Amino acid sequence: MKLKYSALHIPIVILLTVFIISTSNAQKSMDDYASQWKKIENFQKKGLTKSALAEVEKIYSLAKSTNNDPQITKSLLFKINLNNNIEEDASVKSIDSLEKEIAAAGQPANSILQSITAQLYWNYFQQNRYKLYQRTNTENFDKKDIATWTSDDLHHEIGELYVA
Repeated sequence: MKLKYSALHIPIVILLTVFIISTSNAQKSMDDYASQWKKIENFQKKGLTKSALAEVEKIYSLAKSTNNDPQITKSLLFKINLNNNIEEDASVKSIDSLEKEIAAAGQPANSILQSITAQLYWNYFQQNRYKLYQRTNTENFDKKDIATWTSDDLHHEIGELYVA
């Protein structure tokens, strides 16, 4: 009877050990992100946008290498926000980078990124409405550059992204 009792405890001890190790590793990686985000927050409070952006890039690279979709999405949102403070045409560049991410992302990150991209298109439309309503629709025209789109093109793209 003693043999069965100890044989039963060995797998339980092994499972508990594995659980504790994996939990501590997961907690460690979450703590690493938390400390990095705190550093970014401090840079933002001091008005050091470029330094904050450099730290966000580090988080983004780390999250990409570990396939951590929540951290990828958070870092993309921070990059968009910080780039808007630095660059003139940041919204167009942000849309391009998000569309590349959408192509590579799995679910549910894909749907979240599509929604964010649709919102960026909508913001672009709102900011450039006066120009867009003066344009005429074109046919057989390569519309890779958002600056050449009409209001109909933007509405179509926004609708497709939200439906997706």
